[in-house]
Amino acid sequence: MQAQIHYELEDSYEHGDDSVEYILENALMPNDDSIEFRHLLEEYHSQLTFSCDCKNDCTSCCHGASYKYNDQKKELILQEQQPAIIECNDLCTCRRQPNLCKNRRVQYGPRKQLEVFDSRRYNSKGVRTNVDILKGSFICEYVGELLTITEARRRLENVDRDKLMNYILCLREFSKAKDLSVNPSQTTIVDPTCRGNIGRYLNHSCNPNCEILAVRINSPIPKIGIFAKRDIVALEELCFHYGGGEDGPQESFSKRIMCRCASLNCSGFMPNSII
Repeated sequence: MQAQIHYELEDSYEHGDDSVEYILENALMPNDDSIEFRHLLEEYHSQLTFSCDCKNDCTSCCHGASYKYNDQKKELILQEQQPAIIECNDLCTCRRQPNLCKNRRVQYGPRKQLEVFDSRRYNSKGVRTNVDILKGSFICEYVGELLTITEARRRLENVDRDKLMNYILCLREFSKAKDLSVNPSQTTIVDPTCRGNIGRYLNHSCNPNCEILAVRINSPIPKIGIFAKRDIVALEELCFHYGGGEDGPQESFSKRIMCRCASLNCSGFMPNSII
C-alpha cells in the first residue's frame, strides 16, 4: 500500500485542453512488466522513515530547515544554497499541527495568481505571474507520469520521429547524504505530455528566472519543485533552464530545436534530451 498523504494539497488550475488530464501529484507510467518498473513501483510505494520530533515550528528542524518565513509576503521563502530539500512528512511530530510547521511548502501545492497564457515570444502556451514574486519563493511542482529510463527513451524516439513537443524532464541527483534514506545517485523522469499540472507550460530560457530543485516529503522519489531564482515582477513570464543550467552534448544539430528565449546568453538551441 502507498503511504497515505495527509497534507492538504490545493490546486485550482486547469489545462483548458481536454486531451490532457490534470493531475495534482506524480502518477506511475503504465506497468510494462519490466524489472525497471517493479523497482520504480517499490520506490513509489515507499515511505521515508527519517522524521523530526520538533517541539516548536521546525525552524531548526533536523531535516535542514529549508525555508524562512517572510513577514511582508506572508509566505515561506527558500533559504540560500539549498541543493535539495527535505520537508517534514507524515511521520514527523509536527504532523499534529502542520499549519505551524515552517518546513512544509511544496506539499501544499502551487502558488496562487499564476496564469497560463499565449506567449508571443515562444509561440506557445506559457506561465506568468500576476503579482511580484520574491527570490526563493515556490512556484509550482513539475507533475506528470513517472517513467523508467527505458520508457523515457522510447517516448523520446517517438517525439523525434513524429516531431512532437517534448515535455519529458530528467532530474539527476548526486548525494553524499547516506543517513537520509536517499540514494547516492538517483534519476527521476517525469512526463506531463498527457497527464500533468500547470508546470508543463513553463518555457525554457538560457537566462531563467526560475530553477528546479529536488524536494522530498514522504517518498524517496523527489518532487521536482520550481522556485524563483531571482525577484520576479508581475506579468513576467516564468521560465527555467530545461538542461538545469547546462547544455548537453551537441552531436546532432540537425535534430536540435531553435531556442526562442532571446536572452543575451542564448545558446541558440534548446537543450538536448539526454537520458
